[in-house]
Amino acid sequence: MKALSDQSRLTIVQMLLLRQYCVGGLARTLKISEAAVSQHLKVLKQVGIVLGTKRGYFVHYQVEKEALRSLATLLLAFSEVEQTGIGECQTRRQTTCTLCNEKHPNKEIAF
Repeated sequence: MKALSDQSRLTIVQMLLLRQYCVGGLARTLKISEAAVSQHLKVLKQVGIVLGTKRGYFVHYQVEKEALRSLATLLLAFSEVEQTGIGECQTRRQTTCTLCNEKHPNKEIAF
């Protein structure tokens, strides 16, 4: 998700969903340098969202749609989680940890 948090990278992914582009084509369309496009593509390739295919002198990029589907499935699962109530936001003294049920006498546990 961090890779898609940058507006330029998100725009690149949107463009690549429509058709394949080389670095020069993306740079001209986005009005940014080829070096900047290459750096954005590097990030997207590292997380598996974009694939490059060499065709002669140029590399043409496309979106790995299965990676986007996996991300969409994860986000959808997050939206289905039910809240269990209101949590406590203050540090308080407690003798038993609610997570591990171990006794922690006289220790402050932050929530």
